[in-house]
Amino acid sequence: MTYKETEDVNKKLYIIIYNLIMIFSILCAFTFGLCFKTTNDGLWHIKVGEYIIKNRSIPYNDIFSWYGISLKLKWISHEWLFGIIVYLIYSIKKFSSIGVFLGIINVINSILVYYFAKIRCNNKWISLFCMNFYIAIICFEIGVSLRPSILSVSVILILCVLLEKKKYLLALIILVVGVNLHGGIYPVYLVIFAYYSLNRYKYFIMAILSVLINPYTYNLYFYTINSMKELSLERKFIQEWSFTQIYSLKLALLILLISTFTYAFGKIKLKDMMFSGAFILLSLGSYRHIIFLPVIVMPLMSPYFSTVTKNLFQEIKYNKIKRYLTYCITIGLFQILIFANLLFFIDLSCKRFPMIYLDNSKYPVYACEYINKHTYIKSSHLLSNYNDSPYLIFKGVPTFVDSRADLFMPSYNKGINAFSDYANAYTNFGQTQKFIKKYKINYILTNKLDQVYYVFKDYKNLSIIYKDKNYCIFKVNYYIKK
Repeated sequence: MTYKETEDVNKKLYIIIYNLIMIFSILCAFTFGLCFKTTNDGLWHIKVGEYIIKNRSIPYNDIFSWYGISLKLKWISHEWLFGIIVYLIYSIKKFSSIGVFLGIINVINSILVYYFAKIRCNNKWISLFCMNFYIAIICFEIGVSLRPSILSVSVILILCVLLEKKKYLLALIILVVGVNLHGGIYPVYLVIFAYYSLNRYKYFIMAILSVLINPYTYNLYFYTINSMKELSLERKFIQEWSFTQIYSLKLALLILLISTFTYAFGKIKLKDMMFSGAFILLSLGSYRHIIFLPVIVMPLMSPYFSTVTKNLFQEIKYNKIKRYLTYCITIGLFQILIFANLLFFIDLSCKRFPMIYLDNSKYPVYACEYINKHTYIKSSHLLSNYNDSPYLIFKGVPTFVDSRADLFMPSYNKGINAFSDYANAYTNFGQTQKFIKKYKINYILTNKLDQVYYVFKDYKNLSIIYKDKNYCIFKVNYYIKK
């Protein structure tokens, strides 16, 4: 076989391997979306969509909490469009259609990561590497959930692709869509616009004005500003807002390692370093922002990867050794990602690709049935755990506070401290009786695994009126002065 023939065979082999990896990656992305596990916030997003469609109006005040409804607490439903979309999809075939939807969106996001990286680096293998990083980190460290963030990832990537191609007007249209899908992260959209269009400032000014195109107009700007005021409280009681423990997230840690080498050896532009560095700091500041590492940081730095390997091994004299080391690092990282995705895919296939199921071990299924049958409980001042409340809302049961924590904080509604009072009552048990009396709680739904369950069990003024294997309902017989 001649040298030319050997080269042709190698090229064909590379194409086959590339296509196989691409097909497998897309299959993994769809499967991981299809078999999503997290629904908590998604449950009340479905109910928001249902409310908007049935009432033909977007809510400006609380519609789910008996406490919020009684005080007409202001509410900015900055994800209203996402609610409509997921409700319409849920209406087709319940969670089966939701699973297919999330699978398709996850595939689209994976392809967009690939395309964004391809535009940046013009190398299909590096782009495929970035794509697999996104899929792996979604699978192992973030998870696919029924939340607007999965669509805001699509918006962010489409914005980046359009702005890379200097299609500013189309990007502005996508920005308006993104603001109504997930308005709370409008600063991210604006930072992306700033990166690409500060030298064409008129488009950046238009982007700032485009944020106002939403049902709440300028109030959306204050939404995110106000949320920062209560960040210390949210960090204390809401896990996803806590500082990222990066040592426990191996793939995210690997991206930080790659970033460090890129900054050190990649001769990276100051603009790119500042932009990627901002999203790295954001990811370290909160677990919920880890998604920006594979979505923005990796594709953004992809043009510098070949320079990194070149400068990293510049002291080695022999080109063959340089190439060998480069291949070893590249193939090694690819193997880690593909092997990890393969193991998870095999695990799902062995379980016959399980889809989401709302069972009583995780959700108060039977307790909600009991409450709905006993309307005097449903219409009372019912207290439940913050994490159980989305399911109650999904089943039409009014709650006290729920995962829309912003509603119950003074930065959104002056003089309202319901969330901090609730959080203190569930962590500082010396405050619990005082809390029950202050808010005139009539019934308490709790999981038997919650520590507070044993506290309630010892109170003489509480009696159990319902219990199953996982949940029970206490009745407050009288208030104790504490």
